[in-house]
Amino acid sequence: MNMPQKRLDVEEPFALIAPDADVATYAKNFDFLAVEPDSKVTAFHGFSTFKGLKIESKGFDVEGTITGRVRSYSYTALYEVYNLPSSSSWSLWALKYKADQSQSVLKQTFSGTEETDLTVNMKFRARASDLGGVTFLRVGFETIKLRLAGVEKNFTVVNPASGGGRDEDGNDIPVDFEPI
Repeated sequence: MNMPQKRLDVEEPFALIAPDADVATYAKNFDFLAVEPDSKVTAFHGFSTFKGLKIESKGFDVEGTITGRVRSYSYTALYEVYNLPSSSSWSLWALKYKADQSQSVLKQTFSGTEETDLTVNMKFRARASDLGGVTFLRVGFETIKLRLAGVEKNFTVVNPASGGGRDEDGNDIPVDFEPI
């Protein structure tokens, strides 16, 4: 199986985490979203591709590593807002966010965070049984995008619970992650 590394400039749609009835669930460009009031933190989630693999053979597991650094706002600061361990899935953070009526601590954290380099050092594995018909696999992590008063910040969640894969059509492919 030939697995060349390929740089991917895939624009992923972000899904609104707590959509209002009048707001589209997916948007590639959400500048048109007028979420009122703008004093609330609006949260979206998307998928950040770290590695692309062309699948040329069938019946084999795909394994590899993702090592390096990613420039992002620190997701651990977001997790501290709701007292979550850094190993939690992004979806647990989303549940806590939806229940947060005041957002006062979240707003302070949003305003006080700066971009940083996050270290990524993971093994990944996709099973052959999950790859039936897949010709290209994108491996990466969920990203939480927050918007407050017109300012947006991306928080890439680089932990095993938030890792995953997408096929060439953007469909979820189960991928197991393990820190190295």
